[in-house]
Amino acid sequence: MSTGASRLILVRHAKSDYPCGVDDHDRPLNERGRRDAPAVGRWLAEQITWSEGDEPVALVSTATRAQLTWGLASAELGDRWQEVPVIGESRIYEAPVSALLDVVREAGRKSRLVVLVGHNPGLAGLVLYLAADDALRREATAKFPTSAIAVLEAEQPLAEAVDMPGSMRVSAFAVPRG
Repeated sequence: MSTGASRLILVRHAKSDYPCGVDDHDRPLNERGRRDAPAVGRWLAEQITWSEGDEPVALVSTATRAQLTWGLASAELGDRWQEVPVIGESRIYEAPVSALLDVVREAGRKSRLVVLVGHNPGLAGLVLYLAADDALRREATAKFPTSAIAVLEAEQPLAEAVDMPGSMRVSAFAVPRG
């Protein structure tokens, strides 16, 4: 990876439950979600590494299902991941692409590796906006199911890439299941 290169890892929360009387923001994970979220962590542990100076950060929607997803996923990650700052970000919940771009732009000023745990349709929209058209982009935007992970890479810093539609490429797309 070149000096200015950056990565944005998009993670959709695991499958959630719909308990009666529970506000959408507060919905927990269902049984499948509790099985799949650790698989997300195992995939990240196997596939994602970083160098000194990348200053990784995890931005997690404040919605309960996203917080639980990251909690279960991060428990599967190695010690190095435990040092990554985790920020609960309310702007990710029900966010349009423009709001997600703002969140990534801000984080991208300090970090070359940003993990964003959030929701659809925003995440698929973000891939559609940021990534150049290819087979992986088409796969990720055709359906971005629960527990899906898309890794986007850019040659420039994230704070710049978000202002250039199509400037990133999808280097990996996976839907880990537990």
